[in-house]
Amino acid sequence: MYKVMLLLFVASLCLPAWADDHLPYEQEPGNNINEITLPLSDHTAAELAKVETGGKVLSVDEEHYGNKIIFRVKVLHNDGKVKIHRFDRDSGHSVP
Repeated sequence: MYKVMLLLFVASLCLPAWADDHLPYEQEPGNNINEITLPLSDHTAAELAKVETGGKVLSVDEEHYGNKIIFRVKVLHNDGKVKIHRFDRDSGHSVP
């Protein structure tokens, strides 16, 4: 019985190594902002908002400001609040 308990104890020491055998969220495939190509489309603007906020994308609209095109993305955040995020089509940067 002692040998079995010792074997289980030694085996349990390896468990944390198995649990940490995954990449951080931002490095998981499909979760990296660097994978989004420019210029943004409505789909890639939605993906960018989803990656940056972790929320659920409700809608994407295109707005014109002079010679710039801005994507307006409505996101439901995990705290239950709905917020608008704007992204420049050509640079992918957030717009205030």
